[in-house]
Amino acid sequence: MTANEFIEWLAPAARAQTGCYNLPASVLIAQGAIESGWGKSVIGKYNLFGRKWNGVGPYIELPTQEYEGSRYVTIRAKFQDYPSLLHACDDWCILMTQEPCYAPAVAALPNLVQFVRLMGAKYATDPDYANKVLATIRANKLTRFDA
Repeated sequence: MTANEFIEWLAPAARAQTGCYNLPASVLIAQGAIESGWGKSVIGKYNLFGRKWNGVGPYIELPTQEYEGSRYVTIRAKFQDYPSLLHACDDWCILMTQEPCYAPAVAALPNLVQFVRLMGAKYATDPDYANKVLATIRANKLTRFDA
């Protein structure tokens, strides 16, 4: 799948779900692209976001790279397994709006850059994660999908 094919595949579900939560679809799409390698490394059929298992529903256990201290290490982790793309997008929205650690990011909206910087610091262990999300949004003009 090319980057454009990935965007066109994900954008309708992203817009549908993020619109219900007043969240930017551009960030969801960019994170899906980064976390799944533009759809090449999806966990199960629909976990594009590298979303760890929340203790509810089915999961898939896999090795993953985590940034600890100053280097990457491989660990085994459980990841959410979704029945559909809409479920995966909805779970991302629920995470952003209901997990207290993301409250400052959501409060920063509509400032997209501030949202990504605050969210990225909590979402991933990669210290450059927010910059990668913002670069993906810019390079692919993903703000066109924001409400």
